[in-house]
Amino acid sequence: MSNEHESGELRLTAADIGRAADEGVLSRDDAQRLITWGFQSQVESSESSPPSIEQAKGFNLVTVAYYFGAMLMISASAWFLGDKWDVLGPSGILTTVLVYALIATAVGCWVRSQGYIVGGGLLITVAVCLTPLIVYAIEDLFGIWPAGRPGNYEDYFPWINGSWIVMELATIVVAAIALYFVRFGFLTAPLAFSFWFLSMDIGALILGKASLEGDEREWISVVVGVITIVVGYVLDRYLNRSAKTKSDDFAFWCYLFGTMAFWGGLTAMDSDSELGKAGYALINLLMIGVALRLRRTVFLVFGALGFHIYLGHLAYAVFEDSFFFPFVIAFLGLSMILVTVFVQRYFLKRATPLVE
Repeated sequence: MSNEHESGELRLTAADIGRAADEGVLSRDDAQRLITWGFQSQVESSESSPPSIEQAKGFNLVTVAYYFGAMLMISASAWFLGDKWDVLGPSGILTTVLVYALIATAVGCWVRSQGYIVGGGLLITVAVCLTPLIVYAIEDLFGIWPAGRPGNYEDYFPWINGSWIVMELATIVVAAIALYFVRFGFLTAPLAFSFWFLSMDIGALILGKASLEGDEREWISVVVGVITIVVGYVLDRYLNRSAKTKSDDFAFWCYLFGTMAFWGGLTAMDSDSELGKAGYALINLLMIGVALRLRRTVFLVFGALGFHIYLGHLAYAVFEDSFFFPFVIAFLGLSMILVTVFVQRYFLKRATPLVE
């Protein structure tokens, strides 16, 4: 039997189920039990879920105001407050940020209880994003550093250093705990972001140096990228399955940062052999297959880009002095068009769009 419509959503009314019983699709008793169960499930769902009175999701004024406000709060705490280190000192910064986090968490929980799910979730996410600054203040206050003092807090974002790793691990743990209690998709953003930074800093801690040689950094990025993608897959399959609704995308940020780390490290590797470059192309084709299987655009975009990087290598390195060079270039353009047509036809046939 074809599973063409398995991923689609089918809504049936009590009248539809009654008509199915009349046509012999199921018995009259089964139809009645199904209708009763459906109404009971609807009542239980409405009683257990807090009422949402926010404007529908999408690119609108409410969404822009929400996220812009959250970014202002994160900037004020993580960057501008961190810049006042000489004025407040580590103890002053720690006290201020802890009060900041408690207020954001308390107000976020209260706002969510009033039915403003996104607004409350964003405030709780702001509190989670304060974790690196809290950990840094504690480490600086007691002089405890994994690999020596890494510098000022504002260096956390641009510079690689093994001493940042505790801040990143703490953020991952706090984000996971918050996500367990508050099912809000954007909470995976600081979690995935910390995994991404972890891929750059863990090598510096393990090897005891900030500048990694050869493909060391790239391999670490690839491994951590795979781990982040796996975390996203687990969130996508199990956290979403247990949630009351599937309105939140719990895996997007893990998929995005994980793919960036994996694909970026893979692409940055310097392979002198054509076999290695062909393997790179094969991995990117597999990423396109993963996109079709999981219905995720991010794998499709990076996979298609990587494969055409390989085709570009064939065009400019292998066939550069060949009579077939212009035909290879033409094939490069034709393949892009055909892949686009194929993807559109495939997804139109499945009748469900790709998830961002």
